[in-house]
Amino acid sequence: MSIEQKLEMFARAAESEAQKQREDMQELMDRRVKDALEGAKQDALVHAEKKLELEVYRIKLAQKRELAGCRNIARKKVMLRRAELIERLKKMVRGDLAEYVSCDGYRDWLSESIHRELRENPEATVVLRPADYEYLELMGTTASNKVQIGGYRLVCSGFVVDCTFETRLDELIEGFCGFE
Repeated sequence: MSIEQKLEMFARAAESEAQKQREDMQELMDRRVKDALEGAKQDALVHAEKKLELEVYRIKLAQKRELAGCRNIARKKVMLRRAELIERLKKMVRGDLAEYVSCDGYRDWLSESIHRELRENPEATVVLRPADYEYLELMGTTASNKVQIGGYRLVCSGFVVDCTFETRLDELIEGFCGFE
């Protein structure tokens, strides 16, 4: 084999080896670029997910605040409406009671109740509204402006049994409206 052939063979081998090294180097570079891109992609994804989670949290928090504000406004409106209804109801019932206390049925009931209370508790004092006291001046009764609509209070040994229409009306309205 001649020198030229040997040189040509050596050149081809060197060229082949260089080509293989270039291909290996290109493959290594492609793999590194691919890995770097994949890593950057993963980092970007994680960052985007965290940013998205934070934004979702902020939106939910804002919604909760807004919802709480709406609930408070609704509660206030309900409470105002409830107060209006209670006042209207009290006015209606007071009107009906005013009619009732002017009839004979009320006077009979009141007289029987007072006589029964005084028989059972002779040492008791019965407190009436002034209008009732005028026609039921009995021993053991007194008049007071604390009884306005009707009924009576029984006072005995420091205890007070309240049988006034005002108290009963308040109890009924509180029960009706759900107050405790």
